[in-house]
Amino acid sequence: MTALRKRPYLTFLTLGLLVFVVATFGSDVIARMTIRGEDFWQAVSQHLHYARSIGTTAWLFAPFLLLGLLAASTTKQKNFTAGLSVFLLGALLLGWLYFSAYQRAWTFMNKHGPTAAALSVGLLPVFSAIPLLVCLGLRWFVLRKKNEAGPKTGGISSSLKF
Repeated sequence: MTALRKRPYLTFLTLGLLVFVVATFGSDVIARMTIRGEDFWQAVSQHLHYARSIGTTAWLFAPFLLLGLLAASTTKQKNFTAGLSVFLLGALLLGWLYFSAYQRAWTFMNKHGPTAAALSVGLLPVFSAIPLLVCLGLRWFVLRKKNEAGPKTGGISSSLKF
C-alpha cells in the first residue's frame, strides 16, 4: 500500500482506467441484456466490437483521465486520503452518469432510433463536466482547510496548482 501512496499519478491513473472499463463495459453489457434482451456473450461481443474504435474510446476515457489527475494532484498537495476521497466521489458520480446514459441509449435505440442513442453516449464527456466540477470543488475545500492551518498564501489560485 505504501508503494501506491508514493506514486499517486500512476495509482490514480490506473484506478481511473479500471473504473472506466467497469463503467463502460458493465453499463453497456447490462443495458444490452436488460433492455435489448441479448444474452451475456452476445452483449460482450457487441460491446467489444464497438469499443475497438480508438477515437471513441479515448473520448469516453477523458473524464476518467481528468479525475485521476485531479486525485493525484490532491494527494501530492495534501495526503493520500484526501486524493482518494476526491477519486471515490468522482468515480461514483461518473459511474452513475455512464450507467444511466447507457440505459437511456438503449431505450432510445428501441423507441427513437440510432441518432438519439448515439448522442446519449457520445456526449458523455461533455456531461461529465458537472461531476468533475463537483470533484474540483471538493478538492478546493480539502486543500483550503490545509491552507487555513498554515500561512495565508493568496486565495483559490494557490490551492489549484497541479
